[in-house]
Amino acid sequence: MKNQFAAVIGLAAMLLLLVAVACTSSAPPLAPTKPSVSVRPTAVPTNPPEPTTGIQETPTTIEPAVPATPDAVSLTEPASGQPSGPSMVETSAPIESVTFAVSVPNPPAYTLQITSGIPGGCVKFYGYETLQEGNTIFVNVTNTQPAQAIPCTAIYAQHEGEVVLDGQFTPGQSYTVVVNGKLTNSFTARDPQGVEMAVAESPIERVDVVVSDANPPEYFLQVISRLPLGSSCSKFNGYDVSRRGAGIIVATVTHLEVTEIMPCTDDLPVVTTEIPLGTGFTSGEPYWVIVNGEVTNSFVGRDPEGGKKVVKESSVVSVELVILESFPSQYRVKVLSTMSGSSCSQFNGYDVSRPYSSTIQVKVTYLLPAGEVMCTRDIAYAETDIPLGSDFVSKEEYTVVVNGVTETFKAQ
Repeated sequence: MKNQFAAVIGLAAMLLLLVAVACTSSAPPLAPTKPSVSVRPTAVPTNPPEPTTGIQETPTTIEPAVPATPDAVSLTEPASGQPSGPSMVETSAPIESVTFAVSVPNPPAYTLQITSGIPGGCVKFYGYETLQEGNTIFVNVTNTQPAQAIPCTAIYAQHEGEVVLDGQFTPGQSYTVVVNGKLTNSFTARDPQGVEMAVAESPIERVDVVVSDANPPEYFLQVISRLPLGSSCSKFNGYDVSRRGAGIIVATVTHLEVTEIMPCTDDLPVVTTEIPLGTGFTSGEPYWVIVNGEVTNSFVGRDPEGGKKVVKESSVVSVELVILESFPSQYRVKVLSTMSGSSCSQFNGYDVSRPYSSTIQVKVTYLLPAGEVMCTRDIAYAETDIPLGSDFVSKEEYTVVVNGVTETFKAQ
């Protein structure tokens, strides 16, 4: 029974297999074709989908590298929207020194060697202007600086330049030079047909400081010098004067002397020169005068509202000579002096002169009000340190006279 049932099952399976093969053989073969892709059109969303990274990003806007229409930029003016430089104004330059020089060619050429100041990193030297009126030459030296106050480097520089004086000069006449409103030089015009002469510093006998009674007071130097080659071979030339720093006046007095060997007269003419210093002095401040390299005077500025003053010689208590250990040796004298009435008196200064090679004369002075005034009866003291220079011959004997008090020494 079991064998019959298995036979029936096997027969049925064979019949089903035959039917499947028959169906497969009747289907025609497919021709080879390219794979096709079906595209379903979809609407583009108005807003893009949110990013799927989970990080909220901010979109970046990129401007074009080159604008469609570039702006025009001037070569002489700052571009629109950019800050321009400060506007500049012309100002007078501070004058350090003015030296007069003359060249040898015929006719002579006259020049001024000017050292001016540039006070600040924003200041620039600008130029010179010259004008001759009669026997006076006016020179303006100018800088430029920002019109408005701006931060600038705090430095002080100098400018050195030369100005050629091409005016008309009459031989033998004296001419003065005024630079930025102040007298700086005096010179004598050369004779193109005369004997060749050179400029030399004059020997100085005495220098006095003279103060006028004007308001404000005017200050002058009275310089007594000599012509060392006599009147036939030397003649007065002029001077240069300048203010060095706040309290130093430097003057150089010169003469002309022949350059060739020739017979000369043995006289030594005296020349008196008055050098105006102006009115720019501060009341109570000390000032020193240097003439031809030597300290010749010291004085204090007068008070324009203090009334008229008279100069009095101080009473000298002691004189001490001091020799500094230097090369060459520098000589100084310390003077202790007195002034009558401390409520009215004021120390003035000193004058140093050398009338003879071996004698130095010193005058120490103080100021008193002119006329009758009530003053205390006490005595005021002043100690003064006075430089004598270094022009001393070793082992030679010299005499210093201070207001009549004498001190003798031998040079080292």
